[in-house]
Amino acid sequence: MPTSYTVPALQLQQRAFPLLVALALIAGLTIFFVREVIELRQSMNALRSSDAARIHIRNVLVNLLDAETGQRGFLITGDENYLEPYIMGRQNVRDSLRTAERYDYQSADYLNSVRKLALLTEKKLDELEHTILLKKRKDDAGATYVVLQGIGRATMREARRTVQVELDRLRIERDRAMRAFDDRLLRAAVILVLILSAVVCLAVHTWRSMSQSARENNELANRLAIEASHDSLTGLPNKRFFGQWARRLVAKSQREHKPFTLFAIDLDGFKAVNDSLGHTVGDLVLAEVASRLQSNLRGGEFLARLGGDEFALLIEGDMCAREASQVGDRLIACLAPALHPKLPNHAVGASIGVAAFPVDGEEMESVADAADVALYAAKDNGRGRVSFSKGLSAQWHVSQKLSLGPCAKCVGTNRCLTLEPRKAFA
Repeated sequence: MPTSYTVPALQLQQRAFPLLVALALIAGLTIFFVREVIELRQSMNALRSSDAARIHIRNVLVNLLDAETGQRGFLITGDENYLEPYIMGRQNVRDSLRTAERYDYQSADYLNSVRKLALLTEKKLDELEHTILLKKRKDDAGATYVVLQGIGRATMREARRTVQVELDRLRIERDRAMRAFDDRLLRAAVILVLILSAVVCLAVHTWRSMSQSARENNELANRLAIEASHDSLTGLPNKRFFGQWARRLVAKSQREHKPFTLFAIDLDGFKAVNDSLGHTVGDLVLAEVASRLQSNLRGGEFLARLGGDEFALLIEGDMCAREASQVGDRLIACLAPALHPKLPNHAVGASIGVAAFPVDGEEMESVADAADVALYAAKDNGRGRVSFSKGLSAQWHVSQKLSLGPCAKCVGTNRCLTLEPRKAFA
């Protein structure tokens, strides 16, 4: 009976488990990678914010120094052209303070430094404006007195210190953010490598699984093809496969004008074995018969089981009666020893009918019918023998009447039924 091939559930689970593990690993690593990328972006934004904060707070001091430089030049020379840096510095320092105050940098220390710097800046600008007004009124002594009091110098010193402290704090914070950025970048790179490795492993596993599935499918297809064309008990080609082979052989023989010989084989005494010992022993006997028949064949000789205890043998090429008899006798003799421990010798034998193409017809049906008739004649004449079709027998008689004599293979015998190939197809 045909066998239904299914993949065991355990085997499916074993194949699916690595795939599920790889998918879960890839999903988990992807989540970690996305989180690291988000944190990298946050770290980069923090670095940008820190750098921008340093620039803003440094600009406050630079512009304040520009204003002070202009004031000093005016006080020394009295030339109002020196007031241009003062005017620009005063305007720019206030713009820088507003920018620093409005900048979205989340740090209380930074905001406190900006507010403190704003107070110092206003105090310094007031001192600069006061001295410039005194200088414009020609009160050089008053302007010099205000400068010598050192209030402006102390204010600038405090402003420089405030800016420097905040710059140092921002530098430390930037270094810390940079280290965190490097750590996250390294983790992201490691996670990415792991993801790629998992993807490669998954691809390799998938390829191997697909290759294995393809091999199994090919093996299954081959097994199914063999089951469809071969007998499950004996392993020999079945009747369907025999018909296909015979049709191809007839077409080839007609095309190349080459003969072939058909042996119809039927077992003798097999029904008694089946009835007395049962079908189990009968199946074992049939398997042994097939094995022995197959072992006594040569390359290119095609043996098939047609069903029950019927077999058929096809042999291509010229074959005279002597050769056909030798083949038949050899097949009959190989069945003489006991085919099963419960059977004696000669319990099962064989009768064989021989027909040939094109002597018995140019269609397979005609050749097969002639072989069956010869088989029945062998059984009627005592079984366990080889019998030839009427076409082969008639050919022998024609060769005798024409005094053609035996072929080169059968010189010295009177059992040759073969004509020259050109005569056979005439």
